[in-house]
Amino acid sequence: MIQPGLERISLLLKNIDFPWRAIHVAGTNGKGSVCAYAHALLVRRGKRCGRFTSPHLIDRWDCIHINNTPVERTKFLKVESHFKSLNTRENINASEFEILTACAFQLFNDHEIDIGVVEVGLGGKLDATNILQNQCVSVITKIAFDHTAFLGSFIEDIAAHKAGILRPGVPYIVYPNNEPAVKKVISDYARSISAGPELPFPAHRTELSTPEDQRAWNTFAAKYESFQLDNILLAYFAVKETMLQTDNLPSSLIRALPAFSSTQNPGRLQRTTVPTIFPNPARKILVDGAHNADSARELAHHVDRACRREAVRRGYALSPYPNGNKLYPVTWIFAMSAGKSALPLLSELLRDGDRVILTSFSAVDGMPWVHPIPPADLRSVIEREFPSVHVFEMPEGQRTAFDALSLAKYIAPDGPIVLAGSLYLVGDFYRQKRRFEGLGSREEEGDSEEVVEREAREMDGKAKGFFKDVLKEMRPRAYDERFDVERTEFEGRGERRSGSVGEGEAKGKMTFAQEIQALRSRMRELEEAGYEEL
Repeated sequence: MIQPGLERISLLLKNIDFPWRAIHVAGTNGKGSVCAYAHALLVRRGKRCGRFTSPHLIDRWDCIHINNTPVERTKFLKVESHFKSLNTRENINASEFEILTACAFQLFNDHEIDIGVVEVGLGGKLDATNILQNQCVSVITKIAFDHTAFLGSFIEDIAAHKAGILRPGVPYIVYPNNEPAVKKVISDYARSISAGPELPFPAHRTELSTPEDQRAWNTFAAKYESFQLDNILLAYFAVKETMLQTDNLPSSLIRALPAFSSTQNPGRLQRTTVPTIFPNPARKILVDGAHNADSARELAHHVDRACRREAVRRGYALSPYPNGNKLYPVTWIFAMSAGKSALPLLSELLRDGDRVILTSFSAVDGMPWVHPIPPADLRSVIEREFPSVHVFEMPEGQRTAFDALSLAKYIAPDGPIVLAGSLYLVGDFYRQKRRFEGLGSREEEGDSEEVVEREAREMDGKAKGFFKDVLKEMRPRAYDERFDVERTEFEGRGERRSGSVGEGEAKGKMTFAQEIQALRSRMRELEEAGYEEL
């Protein structure tokens, strides 16, 4: 469970000093990326560096890194066992996250790091990581609405929690495009505790002294979205301040670019192959953990630019565009955490003609309070609010990321596929990817290669069976002899089978005639793609 407050973490870490310095990062969106970029640059500059982010992606201990490598499982479990025993013995009643935070800081000590890059878990002021008093610099990224049950329903309340990581006399830097109300809350709090100075977020051009530098930056920047570049610059200026404080060493943005280019941040706008399902190495899916409206807006912008229009450019656009939409439909693999509002996020992502495959995610190790929204509930929202989007709800027993991708193989043999909605879904995806591709230790999981291959075949067979059932429902409507008559009636009088439709409704929803036409085209696509046996 989530337990805001510093009393329990203080008892867990009583009499433990932190000889390392910290970069402490709070915010709603982008803080994990800022941590990843800052960590990579510090390692490149020769610092022994630790990184603590949350939640974990695949294993409970992979949220703790030393020099770009997750801590060893055995070392983590040993330290975790110590703090769990202490928690029980002293009746501290610490939460799972508080124990995890204590483990991270103890492991930083054990590995004798120079700098720890630490991401806030929730909020800031009452977060367990805010036990730190050794900051070189505090960073506040983009602030938006999330976790309102804990942080408040007003953006000013959320900003006040984030500002709680500031310290007297410690420099800080703030994402420059935060709302004015957010920046005022932060600056007022900083002034009240004598935090600072606030580091300026200058235009990157101030770091580019020659035409060669400008060309190098332009080449680098062309690969990223604008919000990614903002996160990179936040990381760079935080590291620059840290290097000046610890070694009085200058920094160069251009010299930092190789560190940023080589930084992998799984689950953030990441393109990856899934050879178990799509053997063609050229076929990649996009994986992103966007889980609130603000991050979904950034994801949607990237998908529109890099996926939908790219599919049209490559000539994948075989289906008609509902309502004149000139963006190629996307197939979404989607799940969300309970307690979040689905509509704001879906409103940012979905376009007419998209397909959504609703699935779920497994229990989250170390976070028993996290549960998925039932797929049926998400389906109700989509069918009510987005009538021109095709929805497929994975059956019980087939609600893993790979099950959903197996269905996507038949529903969308070409065109973009995006897995999104929850970092926990992303984590499930990567665990299955490791399992099916042999990237982890199968001896630990107790499975032979033959067992895993058999599971992959069974998963594909179930997906194919489910798709056959879908086609059985589609065919009668697609080949209805009255299709041409009804299309003529609709175009002539604005009517559809259920009765007359107002002009606004006709423009906003996929008509019956358009839906049948889309289904006919979809089956032609399947036949051309070699799925005649279905």
